[in-house]
Amino acid sequence: MTAAPSAFEPLITDWLGHAAKIYPDHLALIDLATSRRFTYRQMFERVSRLAGALTKLGLKRSDRVMIVARNSTDIYEMMFAAWRLGAAFMLTNWRLAPPELAEILNDAEPALIIIDEEFAHSIDCKNTPVLRRKPGDSHSEYERAIADSPPRLDFAAQSLDDLNVLLYTSGTTGRPKGVIGTWRMTLTMLLQSSISARLGPGCVTLTAAPLFHTAGLNSFATPTLHVGGTLAVMGQWQPEACLDLLADPNLAVTHTLGVPTQFIAMAQHPKFARVKFPSLRTAGVGGAPPTEDLMDTWAAKGLALVPGYGMTEAFGVTSITATEARAKPGAVGRAQIFMQLRIADDDGNELPSGTVGEIQLKGPGVTPGYWKQPVLTAEAFIDGWFRTGDMGHMDSDGLLYVADRKKDMFISGGENVYPVEIENLMAGFPEIAHVAIIGVPDPTWGEVGRAVIVLRPGAAIDTAEILMRCRGKIAPYKIPKSIVVVTKLPLSAQGKVLKTELRRRHG
Repeated sequence: MTAAPSAFEPLITDWLGHAAKIYPDHLALIDLATSRRFTYRQMFERVSRLAGALTKLGLKRSDRVMIVARNSTDIYEMMFAAWRLGAAFMLTNWRLAPPELAEILNDAEPALIIIDEEFAHSIDCKNTPVLRRKPGDSHSEYERAIADSPPRLDFAAQSLDDLNVLLYTSGTTGRPKGVIGTWRMTLTMLLQSSISARLGPGCVTLTAAPLFHTAGLNSFATPTLHVGGTLAVMGQWQPEACLDLLADPNLAVTHTLGVPTQFIAMAQHPKFARVKFPSLRTAGVGGAPPTEDLMDTWAAKGLALVPGYGMTEAFGVTSITATEARAKPGAVGRAQIFMQLRIADDDGNELPSGTVGEIQLKGPGVTPGYWKQPVLTAEAFIDGWFRTGDMGHMDSDGLLYVADRKKDMFISGGENVYPVEIENLMAGFPEIAHVAIIGVPDPTWGEVGRAVIVLRPGAAIDTAEILMRCRGKIAPYKIPKSIVVVTKLPLSAQGKVLKTELRRRHG
């Protein structure tokens, strides 16, 4: 996935260095957790020095740098520093359990790890150089490395198909898969976001979603830095704090993104009734389609939520105006510029409007595949179209409606949860003969897991103890919130669990 250094692509340019020359004193970053602020000149200085520090630690072109760190403007420094060297930026979910992080580490084989001190115990770093960070601490290894290193002012020659981002997501097979991101995808995303969100130098984006997800990292955020706007990063999302920031006339947020769970929590907060949003132009909602009730609640405040559809494998899939979203409940938009979208059957035959089928994609913003998984990559495409695994239909106006997920994945608080991963764990418990995980509605998280289990003969369980046994082995948000014990699971003639029937009985 990495082209030869001679395959230079002039479209891949040092846009941060350009911004530092054109509008050096314009505010680039606001780190809300530490109250730090950086102009474009200051950001470029820190990024170029960090690139110098990473060079001293051995990072070079085509390497991967693994980051395990909480939300911070520092994340964007790390990304731009890696890109200066031609390395791939690999931000990893810090909520994962140590065995999950270890599997990603072994799969990606990063040349360097940047990690928050609080997570250092979660990963075995003895065979990989490490740079430790403590947010806001000027004496941390990370800050000393920036202060003590000469700047790297050159920008590595790279090609459009070079790997520049590697984000891991749980797979339906139960093992993590590295989604390959390229410069072609990044540049496509920048153009799409600038057009659909109408970003410009005067915009102020508040990013509150986890940056280890493509939505948090890229939704309005990275494109804001591309057009010379200001990016404010929340260290930890809280509904009251987010409401205060969106209403702050001095911060003057123009763009933000959240998952339905976050907008529900803000709408339920006592402040919501009296708060106003003087500058907010676009509030994107992703991760799952918002309900009509949620859309109505925010529209009554004079702010229509703007739904969208995308994934780690293809960030910018659809866009829709706020007016059209209100007029067409359930619609998540039409294909973005540079993106082709179709509904097809299992054989790749395109289906007519109104017919439910698999959502399939094609375009320069779609991943070329999965890291070191050629079989999975081949299975993900049909006749050049990427198979999302999601089911939906399109109306006669080309608007997409997501009907269901072909796979059994469900979304809890904006996090993708794959049942097979949990089933693989719980099936190893000696009391359990069979287990199936389904997602069930939850007023706070949208969906949570429910384990439906069949006990071994003579076995008995304490459900609280079983759930406690999961802790430390999978991320907390993946642990089911309830258990139902049954005598048998509904099976197909082929012996597969009928999840639809299971949800009907126990959902």
